[in-house]
Amino acid sequence: MNYLAPSYIDVGRDGEAISDARLSFNYTWPEEDPRLQPQKARPARPEDERIFAECVNIRRLDWERFQEISASKPVYDRVFDLINHRTLQFNSRGRYRESPVWKGRIMEACERGKPISILLPVFCVIRNPVKRLQLTVPTTAEKITLRHLANIADMIRQMHPAGAVFHLITDSTFYGLPFGVTAVEAIRYVDLLRQLVADMGCGDTIKLHDMSQILSGRFEDFQESFEHWSARFNADPLADSLSQDSYNVWLASMAASLNTAKRQLDYKTLRDQFGGSGEVEATDDLYRRARTSLAEYRALKAAAADLQWEEAFFPNSLRATIHTKKVSSLGLRLYPEYKFRSNLLPYHGIGVIRLCEKTGLHYMTVEPEMFVCGCDGFTRITGQDGYTMHYLEDRTS
Repeated sequence: MNYLAPSYIDVGRDGEAISDARLSFNYTWPEEDPRLQPQKARPARPEDERIFAECVNIRRLDWERFQEISASKPVYDRVFDLINHRTLQFNSRGRYRESPVWKGRIMEACERGKPISILLPVFCVIRNPVKRLQLTVPTTAEKITLRHLANIADMIRQMHPAGAVFHLITDSTFYGLPFGVTAVEAIRYVDLLRQLVADMGCGDTIKLHDMSQILSGRFEDFQESFEHWSARFNADPLADSLSQDSYNVWLASMAASLNTAKRQLDYKTLRDQFGGSGEVEATDDLYRRARTSLAEYRALKAAAADLQWEEAFFPNSLRATIHTKKVSSLGLRLYPEYKFRSNLLPYHGIGVIRLCEKTGLHYMTVEPEMFVCGCDGFTRITGQDGYTMHYLEDRTS
């Protein structure tokens, strides 16, 4: 097997492999455990839907103006300009524009009157108790993400009647090994996401697939490749010419993504591990596990890339990504503020909704829940089953 066989554009293997999910930067750890502080709370209400609609609004995109300016262009050019707009694309727009692959696929779909297929690996269980205090279930952050994607598909439909379909490849079970989560919680998360899509009525534009299920049809090739890369990355973390600086960032991000909830650590230990306090014993234990987990994570990603799964199972799709890449790729903003005001993925924290003084509209960021709970200025909003859905700034209640 040729382990370095190039794919059409090897998005999965290029650039950032794991999103920057570190916890020891840009956050101030309270002296006392915030989980023990009183917290205002209320159940979700029907009128919250108005707030959600504002959070889904792409405020930096003047949709009417965009349509007016692009009206004279061919449909495929208009669709391409939309998905490559700065409000949707966070990777290099110039590099994306220069590649003939992606615009060619849009052109073909438009000429054939077929939906434009957009392929995006996303949604995983992250059991870090600093990021979420409860089990990982779909919350407002996931809901806003799905509504945002459905909104993009609707805008495309206004230009191209066949519209677009987002094929979301859930990697909850796929990355269960390195992240240390059980198959039970990984599968349950995906099941609940599917139910959420159905409840929202957007099943025609959003399709959920399981990465493990997709690759299982070629499990012999996959296992051979995985074991090859696992051995290499465990022996030499820089085996694929990764820089030491990049590896250090990835390692810290992996440490913040591991299932540390199953250790049931007290607040001081969590702060020592993730807050950069320098407490040697706790930090050393965490990073020993993170090194092995990062090698496994990268081996899984490399093995999938070796199979060129995108072309094998979703030919002629636009390959989107949640990671920063140097190759031509659609870095898709999962929710309107992703990579603007907020850098965490929906499942790497909890949704926090504030009111923008400039626009008078609500917006959502994703933040570690440990740094929001117990704060005087926020109300915890809960779902029917008692799970935290999001935190709402009090002046917007």
